[in-house]
Amino acid sequence: MEKQTPQKHQVHTPEWIYQFWAWQLLAWSLYRYFLHVPEWADECIAKPLVFVLPVLWWIIRKEHATAHSVGITKKNVGASLLLGIGIGAVFLAMGLVASMAKYGLIVVHPIQAVSTYGILGLVVLSLITACTEELLNRGFLFSRLFAVTKNLWYSSLMSSVLFVLFHVPVLVTSLKFEGGVLLAFFFSTFLLGVVNSLSYAATSSLVAPILIHFFWNVTVALFL
Repeated sequence: MEKQTPQKHQVHTPEWIYQFWAWQLLAWSLYRYFLHVPEWADECIAKPLVFVLPVLWWIIRKEHATAHSVGITKKNVGASLLLGIGIGAVFLAMGLVASMAKYGLIVVHPIQAVSTYGILGLVVLSLITACTEELLNRGFLFSRLFAVTKNLWYSSLMSSVLFVLFHVPVLVTSLKFEGGVLLAFFFSTFLLGVVNSLSYAATSSLVAPILIHFFWNVTVALFL
């Protein structure tokens, strides 16, 4: 598969990218701290407002770019679908193996959202989550870092660290992970970020990262 460099933007240093990320993290942290709403509102209302709208404003008003610049494109759709489903299936298989290792057999141990919204609700929420988080983290942050630094691995690793840190507010306010579970969460989230960054770099499309993220969400929700 031919690797394609994401669209170049008229920026020269990565500082503005980190500043944009910091304001996003601050807004998300304040929201998570002060407001406690149902999960569907987090995913369907809050994340589009906090994650997506600032990105759209930036690319339209500051860059005078189009949705193609954040991976919303029909380009490489076939390859992106195959890549996303293939890697997503690997994440699902890893979840099944982890379930076997933990319980001695494959056990479906769904999170609270499943009992609240049902399997269909989980699928919809997981897909919406994947779309909003990938638009911000891969379509915008990673692609701009890559365009500025021209360094694929630096951009992949740094944007994945930022992606992990975006999950700290939810860890503090609701999940309350600790010990080995917390370390496993950080590692798996970082791994997801790196895989999705490389997938985006290979296709210049959000299709593969969204599918991979979706499979990861469902795997964690049902088996881990």
